[in-house]
Amino acid sequence: MDPGIRTLLKREESYAVHALLYLHEHPGAPAARVAADLQTPAAFTAKVLQRLVSTGLVEAKQGRSGGVHLRVPLDRLTLLDVIEAMSGTVIMDTCETKPACPTQQRTGHCRLNTAWVGLTLQVRAALEAVSLASLVDPPPGG
Repeated sequence: MDPGIRTLLKREESYAVHALLYLHEHPGAPAARVAADLQTPAAFTAKVLQRLVSTGLVEAKQGRSGGVHLRVPLDRLTLLDVIEAMSGTVIMDTCETKPACPTQQRTGHCRLNTAWVGLTLQVRAALEAVSLASLVDPPPGG
């Protein structure tokens, strides 16, 4: 990757979205096949899938009829849901979580905090507006 590029998503968040879309199209696929077909590291993909299991978005079964299955239909999931399931609440900066940031403590107000809160609301709304179901191709002939 170009060293001048910085993504907003963590790698596990991106892998989680791709894995969920893949599992919609290939229900019951084993974790190794998910990783191979998505061209992602197998061990890291297994960790992502395990996190998705722990959040209740997918289930993994062993045996002949095993594999990984969606537990939540894609039309009930948004990009925000997946990102927050993987990493917690999306905000722009941790100063939003404090009663008063250092600038507010020093000056009595902070325009930066106001900007962060506004941007957080916009980013959250944009991520929530994208349903995972809108990211998959319709079935052939559908």
